[in-house]
Amino acid sequence: MGNKQFKLTKLALALGVTVSLAGCFSDNDNNVDIKEPPTDKTIAVLPGDLVVEKQAGSFSIVVTDSAGQPLSEEVNATINFTSNAASVLNTAGGALTVEDRAATGGSFAFTVNAIPADGLSFDYVITADGFLSNSGTVELSSTDTDVADQVRLTARTLEQADGAAPIIATTSTLAALAGDGVTTSYTADGGLALEGADSITLTKDLDAAKNTNKAAGGVSVTLDNGTKFRDKDNQPLQSVPTLTVAYFGNEATRSTSEEDTVAAQDSSLDAFPGGLGLTVAEDETTNREGSFATGGFVAIELIDENNNKVDNFDGGSIKVAMKIDKNTSNTCQMKFTGDASDAAAVKAAAEDTDTGMFKNGVCTKTVAPEKIEVNDIFPVWSYDEDAGKWSFESYGVVKADADANATTHNVAVSVNHLSYWNLDFFTYIIGADKCDNRRLSFDIKDSNGNDSQVYADVLVEANSYRLLIGAYNRTNLAKGTFRNPPSFPVKLKMMKDGVNILDGATLADNTTIGLNDNNAATGVQFTDLCDLDGGTLQLTTAPQANIVKPLTPQFVCASNTADEQPTPISTPTIAQLFRGGRFVKTFYPTGQFEVSLEGGDSAAYTVRYKNPNNNTWFTQAIEANTTAATLDIPVTCTVQSVTGTGGS
Repeated sequence: MGNKQFKLTKLALALGVTVSLAGCFSDNDNNVDIKEPPTDKTIAVLPGDLVVEKQAGSFSIVVTDSAGQPLSEEVNATINFTSNAASVLNTAGGALTVEDRAATGGSFAFTVNAIPADGLSFDYVITADGFLSNSGTVELSSTDTDVADQVRLTARTLEQADGAAPIIATTSTLAALAGDGVTTSYTADGGLALEGADSITLTKDLDAAKNTNKAAGGVSVTLDNGTKFRDKDNQPLQSVPTLTVAYFGNEATRSTSEEDTVAAQDSSLDAFPGGLGLTVAEDETTNREGSFATGGFVAIELIDENNNKVDNFDGGSIKVAMKIDKNTSNTCQMKFTGDASDAAAVKAAAEDTDTGMFKNGVCTKTVAPEKIEVNDIFPVWSYDEDAGKWSFESYGVVKADADANATTHNVAVSVNHLSYWNLDFFTYIIGADKCDNRRLSFDIKDSNGNDSQVYADVLVEANSYRLLIGAYNRTNLAKGTFRNPPSFPVKLKMMKDGVNILDGATLADNTTIGLNDNNAATGVQFTDLCDLDGGTLQLTTAPQANIVKPLTPQFVCASNTADEQPTPISTPTIAQLFRGGRFVKTFYPTGQFEVSLEGGDSAAYTVRYKNPNNNTWFTQAIEANTTAATLDIPVTCTVQSVTGTGGS
């Protein structure tokens, strides 16, 4: 065989042949294999504690501003669960920490390790720097195991932009409100001291030019000389607070004028704390599930320089006067023609056992809605920001505006604590034999009769009422479920980019509503929405063939200079799909999963996904093609040196 020493022949040297040591050689002049000399290299190693077990279900919450845009990364938000908190786990399946309840960029994600047969629901409250708080409820069931919710927060200072929802907010110092010739001072013992006036008022009215065919209304908040401010522990504030007032129009005018083919993408009613379908206490032993029809709502905050919030007033109250759109619907008519300032007399009339319509603000009789009128009794509700619950407070009486040409009526109330305040009629289905357990479900088909794969939102509206069930609320895009359907007549639409794509409905008994031969969009009117239970909604369009794109969330090494990188490790995680900047779907995969992107769609898609082991989110644009892509989760790897790793 000859010896195996490394030698170059004279011929090779003469031809100028160079030899690389990067591999093995053969066919040398002695026909001998030659091994490369041992070399050193570095390898990166993924941590050993990355394994995450997928849980029984998940839910995520996207927090947006009033225009539906996710909060920026600079905004710190916090979530607090007010029901079933012990059942909530973090994305790794562990107990919640303080860090898990905090987020930047407005995305929260959680898991649960079991879903009982009757489902799970979670009430929560969201707070964020520079915004008014809001609340919501998410529900998991055996069919909807991975769901999402979207919550809109209103900035404490907000001017309504052209085309935006009728929401306005102002934060002002009390000295600035006082105006020329009036001086203000404050002491913990003496309260607010005014010289040159008996009171100061902050007024917010909707701009008529920006709200043509949309909304009318406003609010004024008045603080009297000598008002003493106390926190939730009933302790006096030590320094003068600033006043924030936000007003939300009820869009009654829009609901009476809007065409069936469209609907507002952003509504002030979408910002209603907890939503308009909810549960309230009728008395100490009875809770009612039903719906609010609102006359408009307002948020009032007084906060000092140390972020101490005013809760109540020592021995007094403040005056809140709200303007109500004359087109507002009254779903529980009861009148009072006496002295509206006599709260006891108004309450007695509203709750009289023979003629009254109310019991602690809850409507006790089913009546057809009518337009609001002067002398109508309007229940007043307040919102507990910590509990995320509405409570009945008192009754107001509708009065005519001094201006005979005004588009609004007036309701004035005195409030002895601060929160959201809301003029609302609360009604529930009395003695109904439909909608068992206050739920109804239905199918959604495209124009070809196939299960819908469109990221469309189910919208239910009536005058002073709105319920939006986004694609993100539904595990299956071809299914829909309502919780607490309203007891009054409503119109239903299916919304895509502000356009209605609903052709009509087929009920469980095969009765059809609104269906036509030319696939023209319609708003389907329901006297009783429970009639839809077990039925089908049909869309006017069928999308082009959807693009199915595989995505794989995986752990990878963060940037390092190692010679070799390890094989990525796929992982369960929670991912959120955005279309054109708007949240449309949530996913909770074990590893690789598929997203469906609409064929021919020009909107840009992005995915926001979480490192399940910590509170870090990543955002990645994805192309609308069938090419598989990865959602990389970079983690810190160790780099090891390996010596003597030459050929064998």
